Amino acid sequence: MRKAIALLLIMTVAGFLISCGETTEPEKVESADTTESAAGEPTDTAEAPAESSEDGAQGEAVFSMGEMVKMDDLQLTVNSAHWDQGNDFAAPEAGVRWLVIDATIENTGSEAEQLSSLMTFKLMDEDGYSRDFEMMADTKGSLDGELGPGQKMRGQMAFSVDEGQQSWELLFEPNLFGSGQARFQLSAEEVQQGG
Repeated sequence: MRKAIALLLIMTVAGFLISCGETTEPEKVESADTTESAAGEPTDTAEAPAESSEDGAQGEAVFSMGEMVKMDDLQLTVNSAHWDQGNDFAAPEAGVRWLVIDATIENTGSEAEQLSSLMTFKLMDEDGYSRDFEMMADTKGSLDGELGPGQKMRGQMAFSVDEGQQSWELLFEPNLFGSGQARFQLSAEEVQQGG
C-alpha cells in the first residue's frame, strides 16, 4: 500500500514538473488594428511590419518595435521608446541614460491574468548585461495588475543604460512557472529624444 501511495505521489509531482516546464513559443500576430505611437500619432501595424530575424545560435525569432507577439493568451506590442532626461529632483548619473519603453499587452484568453513588469520583463544590453529598472524616471502608466479577458493595458517602464550603447534586447517572459520568451531588438536609432 505504501509503495502504491509513494508511486502515485511521484507520478503527481512529475506531472506537475513536466507541465510547469512547458515551453511557450512566441508567434508574430498579423493585425490590421491601428494603434497610437507614444507621440499620439496613429500607426497601422499591418501596413509594413518589420521582418523578424532568426538568431542563428538558438534559432529563436527576434521581433522588432511595432510587431505584435502572442505568447499563450497574452499579446505584446512594443510601441515606442524614448530617453528621459530626468527633472530637478532626479536625473541620470554621469555616463548613464534612462531608456523608457512604451508597450501594450492584450489578454485574448477567457481568464484574468496577473501582470508584473518586474517579473516578466528584462532588458539586456549589447554586452549581455541585464539592466536595472529605473524607478525615478518619468513614466506614464504601468504594466502591472490584473488584466481581464479581452482587455488591453498600456504602460511604460524605464531602465538605466550606459551612454554610448547602440542596441538592447527586451525579453518578455509571461509564464513564471514555465519557459519561453519573446525577444525584441531595440536600437538607439529607434529611440526618440523626448517623452
